[in-house]
Amino acid sequence: MKKMRFIGALSLALCLAMFAACAPDVQDREEPPAGEEPLAVSSGYTGTVGSIAFTLPDLGTSVAIHTDLQRSYLKSKGPAAIEKYADGINADPEAGLAFRELSHPVPVEFSWTAEGAPEGTRYMLSVSEFADMVCSWEFETEETSYSVYNLKVGTTYYWTVGTGEAVSGAASFTTEGQGPRNLFVDGVANVRDMGGWKTAGGTRIKQGLIYRCGRLNTDYWGETTITEAGKDTMLNFLGVKTELDLRGGENDPSEYGNLDRSMLGESVTYHHIGMNWDGNIFDLNHSRIREVFTILADEASYPLIFHCSIGTDRTGAIAYLLNALLGVSDDDLIRDYLFSNFAYIKGARELSGLTKAGQGIAWTVKKFEGETLADKTRAALNSIGVTDAQLDQIVDIFTGK
Repeated sequence: MKKMRFIGALSLALCLAMFAACAPDVQDREEPPAGEEPLAVSSGYTGTVGSIAFTLPDLGTSVAIHTDLQRSYLKSKGPAAIEKYADGINADPEAGLAFRELSHPVPVEFSWTAEGAPEGTRYMLSVSEFADMVCSWEFETEETSYSVYNLKVGTTYYWTVGTGEAVSGAASFTTEGQGPRNLFVDGVANVRDMGGWKTAGGTRIKQGLIYRCGRLNTDYWGETTITEAGKDTMLNFLGVKTELDLRGGENDPSEYGNLDRSMLGESVTYHHIGMNWDGNIFDLNHSRIREVFTILADEASYPLIFHCSIGTDRTGAIAYLLNALLGVSDDDLIRDYLFSNFAYIKGARELSGLTKAGQGIAWTVKKFEGETLADKTRAALNSIGVTDAQLDQIVDIFTGK
């Protein structure tokens, strides 16, 4: 039997996604100066507590989050080469042309020994971003191993193992630093954190705030597709409070199933912001994009998910605008857009979806004046009524201390 629980409550106070409600001193902990990354560290633990001798191995300083196929793409030269790795259909001829969801991450594999623990011992694996183990995720198992999905990229974690009578000292590890932080949410395709990418100044966009994904229910009639396990991940691991549903614009008004609530339940605030998709997404959706960025400027909205149907075009446009504003490089913006091909989206997405003259969101943004892509994006959003005060607030939420 395996069970997961989180000790504490999600709070916006520390990096707006850290878990400050767990302990009063969390907000006062020092962070690296702006633009600097914390050092990657790792260690194991060997020691005897009571009658139990624990051994927790050193997992390393670049623990895998991505599959080998995903990592090959992310390290390749020229992000337009996605077709070598995935095409949005991802059929497997050896499995009778079965379609595969290749967007999921790999889990971090924990294993340990506990000599002297009686047979049938239940272990509590605790994982925290803090060395003193405040705000730990806790996973209960009768085995001496456990797989944990959806940890952040470029992040040092600490972990302990406990029994009913003893708790080991902490070991540590650091996850690999390459974005994106792609996620496994059962019943939802194409899920990833908008954070994890680095800006031109070297600052890493904060993780745990906003997630892009595919739909949580079938189009048009609203039948739920996210599973109960997926809901648990969204609500209790990712802490989602707000959902932006971008389906159902003027050219397809019933696409979102005429929903008036989130598939995640009453605890999640649901916004239907139906975006048009048939043409230049930016020019067709001035008021809708303005509404989205008004919500993004409100700290109380986070953590937040946004999606259209398969999470590529309308979702991709909002993702591009947000991370371009925050200073993510054009190359990484393209890589993130094309990463959707690892999901089963029933067709390929190509670079032209961003760059096509007269239509692509990247082409549109780059027409505006500014020295950098972030400047051009700010000018584009200003032109449709998003204020500098709102944009400054968004930048502070995602990159400020």
